Amino acid sequence: MSQNATTTSSALRVPVEQLRQELNARFPERREVIDGALCAVLAGEHVLLLGPPGTAKSALVRSIARAFGGRYFERLLTKFSTPEELFGPVSLKALEQDRYARVIAGKLPEAQFAFVDEVFKANSAILNSLLTAMNERLFHNDGAPLVMPLVSLFGASNELPDGKELEALFDRFLLRFDVQYLRRPASFRAVVTGPEPALPSAFTLQDLLEAQAAAAAVAITDATVDALVAVRDACSAEGIVASDRRWKKSLRVVQAHAFLAGEAATTPEDLLVLVDALWREPKERAKVARLVGELADPVSAKAAEILDAARETAAKVAGLRSSDRKAYIASAAQALDDFKAQQARLAELARGAGPRAKVALADAGQEIAQLHADLARCVTHGLGLATAR
Repeated sequence: MSQNATTTSSALRVPVEQLRQELNARFPERREVIDGALCAVLAGEHVLLLGPPGTAKSALVRSIARAFGGRYFERLLTKFSTPEELFGPVSLKALEQDRYARVIAGKLPEAQFAFVDEVFKANSAILNSLLTAMNERLFHNDGAPLVMPLVSLFGASNELPDGKELEALFDRFLLRFDVQYLRRPASFRAVVTGPEPALPSAFTLQDLLEAQAAAAAVAITDATVDALVAVRDACSAEGIVASDRRWKKSLRVVQAHAFLAGEAATTPEDLLVLVDALWREPKERAKVARLVGELADPVSAKAAEILDAARETAAKVAGLRSSDRKAYIASAAQALDDFKAQQARLAELARGAGPRAKVALADAGQEIAQLHADLARCVTHGLGLATAR
């Protein structure tokens, strides 16, 4: 890549990084979702958010979509939803001319970004058109194919799809995230006492198109492809199978991940973004993360493993808080020691880590430090001790 191209790419990346930081400040504990969603937008792919109501799925999607300044469409589906809700009403004027055309103004066929809540409530009358819109970016209106400007469609659901007829729709979402309630007391406090999330920095659609082109220009190295093949083989051996279409499309997200990291070419490390592209059910995510991490970036994978253990410990201790005071204090004391040991382990791993692995280690260390501080505060209050000021 020439010096001019590198400078241009860097300039395009700056506003995306600014958006990333703003979103992380407004939506705590959503770092993986935000990073993955931005990669998906740069790659022109679709995102699914699974999780219970009230986890800010829709607020996060609106913030991401509206930041890019394109036309936005949003709809909540029910089992009674009709195609008119997504694709527009049938034109009465067209019917007078023996034509069956829809009035698509303000509907999905004209949108650059879309959010479809409870997307798996799509019935057969909606499903085929939705599949074509997502995969081919086409909408057939009165028999004529209309090219849609759709960049990314975000879907949300409280549950996995039920029924084989929805499997094709499920497969269209390249990245899938399991979005649960906030874990850390500090995050919860910030959300319940803070203002509603404001709109982040705005882009023009032209800015986005140029950033997409720069991401697509990132070179895919042989080492990355070799690692991708190894990941596919490892996943297959564990019974985790993804469609050929998903594997092919995944490389565009890998390029976007490298672009956001400021790289001109991909490395096996960039395959970490695919952890949320390969699981079929949320319970498979930990296994996928281990398989991908071992082959793509062992140091970052170890950081993720240590962080998951810390989160599990924090959740376990929190569960004892209101039931058994003695057991809670004992478990909390052990957890505080565990957190310190985990932070020391992360610091040890950082000594031989590469630049991007060090970022993952620093992020993990920061979260564990926050878990430690939150738990120490809760224990202090529980024992009736004054906190230091």
